[in-house]
Amino acid sequence: MSPQRRSRRAGTIILAVGIVGGLAAASQLSHLLFERPPRVPSPALAPASVGLTETPPPAADDAGVFQVTAAEGGIDVFREGRWIPIQRGDVLTSADVVRTAVAGRAVLRLAAGTEIELREHVEVRLDRLSAAGASVDLRRGKVVARVSVSSDKLTITTRDTRTANDGPAHFVVMSDEHGQVSVAALKGTARFAAAGKTVIVPEGNETRSRLGEPPDDPEKIPEDVLLQVVWPTGERHGDTATLQGRTARAALVTVNGSPISVAPDGRFAAVVPLREGSNLVDVEAEDVAGRTRQASGTLVRRPARPPKLAPEPAQLWKK
Repeated sequence: MSPQRRSRRAGTIILAVGIVGGLAAASQLSHLLFERPPRVPSPALAPASVGLTETPPPAADDAGVFQVTAAEGGIDVFREGRWIPIQRGDVLTSADVVRTAVAGRAVLRLAAGTEIELREHVEVRLDRLSAAGASVDLRRGKVVARVSVSSDKLTITTRDTRTANDGPAHFVVMSDEHGQVSVAALKGTARFAAAGKTVIVPEGNETRSRLGEPPDDPEKIPEDVLLQVVWPTGERHGDTATLQGRTARAALVTVNGSPISVAPDGRFAAVVPLREGSNLVDVEAEDVAGRTRQASGTLVRRPARPPKLAPEPAQLWKK
């Protein structure tokens, strides 16, 4: 074969190889552009409803479902091993422990139609808010619950007892330092369970359970707030005086604004510091329904008497 003919044949082969390669590349490009499997979209996030703080709330059983809608005095939440002050508008988690100071109060909204008011010197652990209802654990003090929607369920547990609304209700739960739990239904009906017994507390009635015992049968809330004070008599020369009194069971008593212990039968005693002169003492009792009654008295502390000096015989002069 002549050199010229071999050259033409080699060119033909190169041209053929180029065409084949070009077709293969075009086929691969067509596969990538037009035959690529469709991308599977990631799951869409469900649209969150706007909560009370104008931010999307978490899932029903997750955190961030309790909001502070009112606060006065000292209000703290226990997080990460320490107490942190909180204020109106803060959002709390379902594992937070909240406490109020002696002069503090707070209102926590649990749902559109459910809220609890924490009175002074209260400690409560927020439990959960889900489709099954809301629940909180009261460790001490007095809470006032309001449920305005029939489908809402609020349960308050304390000292192995359970209190829940039965439809729309306004009820009170109080746990004192003696282990007694008192429940009152101000509006609607509440169910109170303790030591294997459940009682229905109708509107205007109250009941109680001593530590480890079943609840008493409900009875009408007294029309008047009971407050009887026995004032000390006689002259006072010391720096303190003790007064005694009696109030309704499950009542809160303060003396000059400071809370004092009340026995399960309603009796109380308080030691009052005295300064020289007149001392005004104010006593206030608040019953389970939130009604109050005051009594005032004046205790007078006399100055300490100077010691009596006995005359000693002595010679006035010497001769």
